[in-house]
Amino acid sequence: MQILNGNIAFNRRRNQGPRRESTEVVFPTAVTQATALLIGFDAAFSPYNDHHVGNLEIRLETEIDPLAPRRVNVHAVFGLRDWSGDWDDYYEGEVFFSVVAE
Repeated sequence: MQILNGNIAFNRRRNQGPRRESTEVVFPTAVTQATALLIGFDAAFSPYNDHHVGNLEIRLETEIDPLAPRRVNVHAVFGLRDWSGDWDDYYEGEVFFSVVAE
């Protein structure tokens, strides 16, 4: 079993959500299975406005590169909005994860 940590940053944006960003984690040896575990996050309305959180969505997915089995792509979905039901406020954040692989 191998474990590597990583993070994905979501820059300040509005009128879009939830958003998807990806990063690649490279293991020292080939892997056959991989799972990303959420170990933390930072989420804020920006510029740090006083809003009530209506919806916070964070999801992680992994995908092993079939042509390079040491490489695992981690995809994160992140969205933050208030109770208005729209993604009309600026928000940003960062998702922290560990990838456990065999």
